[in-house]
Amino acid sequence: MKKTDILIIGAGLTGLSCAFKLEKKRADYLLAEKENWAGGLARSFRKDGFTFDYSGHLLHLRWPETSKFILDSLGKNAKPLKRKARIYSSGKFTAYPFQMNLKGLPAKVRSECVEGFLKARRAFPEVKAENFRDWCLQTFGKGISKHFFFPYNAKLWNYPLEKLSTDWMGQFVPVPKTEEVLYGAYKDDVKGAGYNHDFYYPETGGINALPAAIASGVERLSLDSELISLNAANKTARLRNLGNVRYKKLLSTIPLKYLAEKVEKAPETVRKNAELLEHNQVYILNLGVRKCPLPQHWIYFPEKEFVFYRAGVYTNFSPSSAPRGFSSLYVETASKSGEFIDLKKAEGRIVKNLVSIGAVKDEDDILTSMWLKVPCAYVIYNEARKKALPELLSWFEKRGISSAGRYGAWKYSFMEESVKEGFETAEKLLKR
Repeated sequence: MKKTDILIIGAGLTGLSCAFKLEKKRADYLLAEKENWAGGLARSFRKDGFTFDYSGHLLHLRWPETSKFILDSLGKNAKPLKRKARIYSSGKFTAYPFQMNLKGLPAKVRSECVEGFLKARRAFPEVKAENFRDWCLQTFGKGISKHFFFPYNAKLWNYPLEKLSTDWMGQFVPVPKTEEVLYGAYKDDVKGAGYNHDFYYPETGGINALPAAIASGVERLSLDSELISLNAANKTARLRNLGNVRYKKLLSTIPLKYLAEKVEKAPETVRKNAELLEHNQVYILNLGVRKCPLPQHWIYFPEKEFVFYRAGVYTNFSPSSAPRGFSSLYVETASKSGEFIDLKKAEGRIVKNLVSIGAVKDEDDILTSMWLKVPCAYVIYNEARKKALPELLSWFEKRGISSAGRYGAWKYSFMEESVKEGFETAEKLLKR
């Protein structure tokens, strides 16, 4: 039987960053990854000369230690970018965020949005709503909610907005001042709002360049080593191709729901709490096309006529994502977990939508395609999560098991935060 002081499950950014830190401290660890590559969803694929990711994985940096680590890891391959994002609504491309940039909309829609916002501000000087639907109405009013927040988030979450809590929003949903809404409606775009206005992306290699760079400094990485089962009482994990591994401390970065399902003889409370955790699934259609004329990095699509909620252009992040004179695109479509999607039919609708907005001239401009699936994509923030999550995390912590990262902590997060949690968990494990 193999033995290690610290066992890490999952070589995504959190697991890799934790292992990197432990490597520097000369700690005894083993990093096990179920796939035959490291990086989790921060992976890039090459097909017919095009580079595709699991949609737009971008590096929004804010903390000194992790920013330096990421930029040092990428070196000269780190390319700084200023956000070029748009919303396609009412047949128009308008600036992001929608709530601050109403100027380009038809006059009737713009007036509806401004009037609704001002009424909401008078009626709800303090927003106290606990669900997302009511929060939108109290914060933005009926117009902005109707034309963007309701339809877009219904597409994204595939969950009733009146049951979706507001716990996930934080920095992800900018709340404008009244003067910002009025300026963006009648004067000019409000620039620089939101957490993602500046970001980095690798010049070459796609987003996988980052985990590949980190993994080069991690010696004890075992690929094709999926967690089969976990005996929390005996501190033993059974891993594919490795057999049983005895550990003293464990970090799991796989989805918390899945971790709980792998616990041998799990108590009823653990099983029930795991069942309460919900998530959606996302399909990404990657396309290699003749030159795409759109200058944006990504575009949001709230309206029902578009089957997808967001699309982006990899080659606007880095021209190396496609052969010279060509472009690589991604299109994101969400659905409920486990729901069947007819990909051939969906691709036909998507292509027609892209032609209608001028992203491609016609179907003959598409040279290659690749579907990618994220079975556990966005975790659902609801009352069940609020109850189950702390109980599950506490049960694991009492048994020397940390669960961290976007899916390990069962939250809405971004790439740098995953690295940060890897570093923090490494320090915690070393002190135990």
